[in-house]
Amino acid sequence: MSIMFQGRRVLLAVVIAAISATGCRETSAPAQPSVEARPSAEAKQSPEPATLPIAAPAVVATERKVDATEPVTPAPPLDERRDPEPSAACLAKTSDGGSPVASIHRWVDGAGVTHYSDQAPTTPVSGHRVLEVHGLPDIKVEASGYDVNLPSDLQRRAIVDAVAVQRVFHDTLGIDGPSHATLKIVFVGDAGAYATLVGGGVLAASSGAFVPAQHTIYVRMQADEEVAFSILRHEITHALIHERVGDLPVPLNEGLAEYFRRYRPAGMGGQIDVAADHDGLVGAAPTGDDSEALVELMALAGTDFYTADRDRRYLRAYALIALLMRDTAGTAALHGLLARQQAEPCVPIRAEGILDETYPGGLHALAVDWASFLRDPPLSVRAY
Repeated sequence: MSIMFQGRRVLLAVVIAAISATGCRETSAPAQPSVEARPSAEAKQSPEPATLPIAAPAVVATERKVDATEPVTPAPPLDERRDPEPSAACLAKTSDGGSPVASIHRWVDGAGVTHYSDQAPTTPVSGHRVLEVHGLPDIKVEASGYDVNLPSDLQRRAIVDAVAVQRVFHDTLGIDGPSHATLKIVFVGDAGAYATLVGGGVLAASSGAFVPAQHTIYVRMQADEEVAFSILRHEITHALIHERVGDLPVPLNEGLAEYFRRYRPAGMGGQIDVAADHDGLVGAAPTGDDSEALVELMALAGTDFYTADRDRRYLRAYALIALLMRDTAGTAALHGLLARQQAEPCVPIRAEGILDETYPGGLHALAVDWASFLRDPPLSVRAY
């Protein structure tokens, strides 16, 4: 289904290939929205997106003109209810159950704003065409602008970023996910509208949020589009975790999201420049007992992570994931965490005990290595 928003909107449908699929579980534990809790920058208008989905494997698109006399059906309003919902890994029912052939409507309204939707326009428009997309992959992504035009390159980059993050989850971490999932991405300019859409609370002051109950990512449009795309990668990672892993403890969830926020896809791979955050990581290093600092970080649950000192916590969580992703032993320990959470997706795992069992030298050795990583970050690039 498409989404109807108040005010100006732009809707395009893009599709990305899932690496593989796993079964779904049905239980009933509540899930918290994931958040990129950083101050957002001033919104800006962006050029219209490209017309056709591109760079998506196994997708063929054709286009036809639409007769202005054809009947149209109004799109349903956005459901803004905030009912709690189990982790998407418990109830991964995001499939739209549709045909492998989808029709995407494109038109330009009276204000010159280009629209993409799976619903036909309800008022007189110009340039109305239908894009018929054949051979849809397993995961469909729908991106829209609530009160702003989408970034000009969003279509291609959303595909590339999502596929790249999925590939690392699959190839490096051994984590697969459900098939036929649908994920919505909404860019918002106005701060008040954003706060309402994400449900207020700690999310209202964020620059991006994934709301599991809606299977929707909300991103505040940024003055710098590269920042907006990094926020989107952060939230795509949260969405993949909810779909593939479950209610992972917040520090691990945010650490993974921060790690992939820095990911730069290139060709069939990509890289993360660890050295780019050198000064920030050094400033976030613990000054007291290393083990106590790590346990304190891992113990943060729910919204506690986003209260005082949150920027330092983001950096510390990122450093933990970057450390674990640095070598085979660390990656194996991280895989163990994710696999254990997959087995019981609705109850956050006790990560400290698992790391004590799986990391070479146990939790104390991990704390020492983590603190050393922060105090003297490697001047290196992690390539995939």
